Amino acid sequence: MENREMYDEINALVGAVAKAFDTSETEVVTAIEQGRLGMEMLVDEDGRNYIAAQLDERSVRIYHGAIFREDDDGADLKAEDDESCGGGCSCGH
Repeated sequence: MENREMYDEINALVGAVAKAFDTSETEVVTAIEQGRLGMEMLVDEDGRNYIAAQLDERSVRIYHGAIFREDDDGADLKAEDDESCGGGCSCGH
């Protein structure tokens, strides 16, 4: 029986950050331990929740169902409402 609180949620967050930065979950954990990874929960101008993450010199925004890197223009963000990003972003669709 798993007694650790929020284990699944934290594991999912680490996985999403790893995907966003195109790295391994082990590297994400190492970056946290070394103080190289910063994360903040924010709300965008349209009222959507996202995680702003910074790893070394790179930044990403992680939404439910979509990942936007700093070189993405965010044009496909509206497509998130139907549970798909609509393509064009960096989340792999």
